[in-house]
Amino acid sequence: MPTATPVPTSTPTPVPTATPSPTPVPTATAKPAPTSTALPAPTPVRIQPRATRETGKAIDFEIETFGGETIKLSDFEGNVVVLNFWASWCPPCRWEMPFFERMSQEYEDQDVVFLGVAISDTLENVRAFAEGVGVTYPNGLDETGEIARDYSVVSLPTTFFIGKDGNVERRLSSAANEGVLKVCLRGQLRPRN
Repeated sequence: MPTATPVPTSTPTPVPTATPSPTPVPTATAKPAPTSTALPAPTPVRIQPRATRETGKAIDFEIETFGGETIKLSDFEGNVVVLNFWASWCPPCRWEMPFFERMSQEYEDQDVVFLGVAISDTLENVRAFAEGVGVTYPNGLDETGEIARDYSVVSLPTTFFIGKDGNVERRLSSAANEGVLKVCLRGQLRPRN
């Protein structure tokens, strides 16, 4: 049997609704603007690193190489020393390392010694990276950061060119390719009057 569907009416039946109460508008209270008082200027403090190695006598240090040998920078006095600070996680350091290896071989008969000091890294990582590149020149890890502090190393890579007399002749705070290394070494190997 069919069921009847109610026919809609033309006027809907109103449904009672709640009347919203008005929200009061906050009133601003006039407060005086805070007055600015000038503070005394701080007294400048000059922070001196333990050593600034732009020029002057290179600071001697001792480091254990990845091969287990303990060496001192002073062991190489009488040679030009290319002292390179690096880390395995540093892309520019990784980029320049093969150039340093090639140059160390090219200049080994010219009284030039390359020496790498890894910082802010683990022995496992730096040793693996150096072995992967095939680095043959002495490298070690500055585990305490003391050597890097002594040389005021604040960015990587940083390379120092130390003359045969043990004085720092040049600091390079960027990655170096063969051309840059050759120019820097040419200045170190030139006879001085």
